[in-house]
Amino acid sequence: MNHTKSNPIVQFILAVNVIVILSGVFLLSGNFSKTPEATTAFASSVTPNAANIFVGLAKKAVPSVVNISTFSSARGGQYRPGTPDDFFRFFEDMFRNRGGAGGYPGPRGGGDDDEGDEEDAPRPGPAPKNAPRAMSLGTGFIIDSTGLILTNNHVVAEAEEIKIIFTEDEDEKPTDGQVVGRDPELDLALIRVKTNRQLVPLPLGDSDTLEVGEYVMAVGNPFGQGHSVTHGIISAKQRRAPDFQLANYLQTDAPINPGNSGGPLVNLKGEVIGINNAIHQGAQGIGFAIPISLVKTVLPQLRSKGSVSRGYIGVGIQELTPQITTKLNLPKNLRGPIVTEIRPGEPADKAGLKPYDVILEFNGKPVKNGAELVSKVTATGIDQSVPIKVWRKGGEQNLTIKISQRPNGQQAANKEPKKNKKDPKKAHVDTGMEVETLDSQTKKELGMKDSATGIVVTNVAYGGAADRSGLMRGDVIIEVDTKTIKDEDDFYSVVKEKKSYLLRVRRVDPRGTEVFQVVVLDFNKK
Repeated sequence: MNHTKSNPIVQFILAVNVIVILSGVFLLSGNFSKTPEATTAFASSVTPNAANIFVGLAKKAVPSVVNISTFSSARGGQYRPGTPDDFFRFFEDMFRNRGGAGGYPGPRGGGDDDEGDEEDAPRPGPAPKNAPRAMSLGTGFIIDSTGLILTNNHVVAEAEEIKIIFTEDEDEKPTDGQVVGRDPELDLALIRVKTNRQLVPLPLGDSDTLEVGEYVMAVGNPFGQGHSVTHGIISAKQRRAPDFQLANYLQTDAPINPGNSGGPLVNLKGEVIGINNAIHQGAQGIGFAIPISLVKTVLPQLRSKGSVSRGYIGVGIQELTPQITTKLNLPKNLRGPIVTEIRPGEPADKAGLKPYDVILEFNGKPVKNGAELVSKVTATGIDQSVPIKVWRKGGEQNLTIKISQRPNGQQAANKEPKKNKKDPKKAHVDTGMEVETLDSQTKKELGMKDSATGIVVTNVAYGGAADRSGLMRGDVIIEVDTKTIKDEDDFYSVVKEKKSYLLRVRRVDPRGTEVFQVVVLDFNKK
């Protein structure tokens, strides 16, 4: 018996299959009937030329990128044959004290323990008698056809000899490089080479106009492997780094590795928009580059003088927060950094600036945040007098400030405060911390002047009001609600109720530098 004819369900399935098959044949016949030109157009619409944009970009950028080898005398009997330790050295200096989640751990994935996290790292041994020098590797790129090469300062900082390699040709002999100028604060170095090669400079773009999400390509010499390219996007802008007060990084997910230091980060036009500089060693896809627009502001000085002179006004600043705005009764739409410290005898002191001033304008231009102020001040000529507008006690005030030269930086003693040797006095209010009045010994241990006054935080209870407000052991509270605090009695004479208080605090950052911040001690903050 033929069940197909008698079963309506089977007949329906067969009918559908026939329709599908015929439809497929019709569609295929339609495609096959197309001319070769039509087929090519169809394929190109599916695979756009943009898919291979990095091929052309690499051909344009790579010839202008150089590999840098530096040699220096081995120290302490240590020898690291061929180890590309330029990032290692950089991270040891920059991120040593920034371990843990969300921080900047050490070069070998170490966190804050400098000695306990290197078990898996190759340990340097005694220097062989025939190997008196150590080598490190880095990257640079040509910015001038006369032989100027830009790189990171940490690539050449300790170099006694610099060798430049332009290609991966095995017959190429390295060319000597000489340092023309260095800017340690921005981690830049300018090198000159003398060669008969025809040098093609990379154009310098505008990092200020970059958008988050733009495609970029990194070129470098990772682990001494030679010219290599990686690509990704701009992940973020204005990223802060603990040891780079003058720069806000570009963040990218383009892979950057040891040896890429000093290499260019280029946009799709082939323009340099950043200099590869650092990585977050504890994460994947988090690399940092110095914005090229900032680099261009110091290049003329590096070329002509070999160093960079920067403006300085002698203030400590921080960003406004809604809590601080509320406590000081500031307008909610007010924008600008708030002054937390005035350094005696410096330009800000002479100009009449005061703590809690909010800087609105500098040299006639608006200032939205601390980074903008630092950028504008450091770019101002030495001994130049400029107007500065501040918000103080309910209104705007105009002052004039004379710019001095930025010092190299001062390091304060980063020592733990002495432990409280006596039972802490019972506070009128449970602040979640223990404090004691500064004495001469504590001031000495904290690197403070004898004339300094205030109370030092000796202990912070986890989860308490002080902890929730961001106070830390070693902080020195010098003012409460803008009133100077001389001792514990002064502190508790103001802090009587469980409400919020505005504190001005002196603390030491991970680099050992004294900074002043405004903190809101809020008993209601959860």
